[in-house]
Amino acid sequence: MIANTLRLAQADLDAAELLHAGKNRYAAYHCEQAAEKIIKAVLTSEGVHANIKHQLDDMVQQVPDANPLKSLLKQIEHLAAYATTYRYATTSGSIKPSPDDNTLKADMASVNAALSAAATAFGVDLSKRDLPARTARAPR
Repeated sequence: MIANTLRLAQADLDAAELLHAGKNRYAAYHCEQAAEKIIKAVLTSEGVHANIKHQLDDMVQQVPDANPLKSLLKQIEHLAAYATTYRYATTSGSIKPSPDDNTLKADMASVNAALSAAATAFGVDLSKRDLPARTARAPR
């Protein structure tokens, strides 16, 4: 579960990068989706069932302070706003502008750092589909 969740996070991050290169507003959404999956994988290692939700700050709060990945997760929890803000018109019918280029690049870099750290902590080869993690134990 942890390994393939991280692989799906990598696919979302790849999609975000491709969409960003094409100036597509949905890059922000895929960036959030990658962050959500990374956090969910870490929670799974902690024995916490995360469900499917976009409240990333609530999810990160459930990660024990002793988990060394928590600081990286805290750096991406603000991406919860990307889950819906850029996919739907506002109640007044307007469309919010996408995050600026530098902001989105920085956010994708933060997600990539969290993903790389999680893959290393769990011994996951992100290129090997369905190969389990070397460990599912929460890092300490």
